[in-house]
Amino acid sequence: MDLAELKLKHDCVEHGDLRDSQGRFEKAIAAYDRALMIDPEDADAWYNKGETLFKMGRITDASKCFEIATKLYLGE
Repeated sequence: MDLAELKLKHDCVEHGDLRDSQGRFEKAIAAYDRALMIDPEDADAWYNKGETLFKMGRITDASKCFEIATKLYLGE
């Protein structure tokens, strides 16, 4: 991943965090998905997506994201 992709991924996660804090959950999910397209091993993006899905009541989807994030955090 080059520097431009790294910055774009970071911007996408920050955008997702902002949209989540505004209650614009669908937009947050879209931003996290963009970040994950750039780096599917970004544990923070998976975790944040899981938190947003949880707020939306999508518990099963959130659990899957948390499971992926945990494995990535542990280096599995």
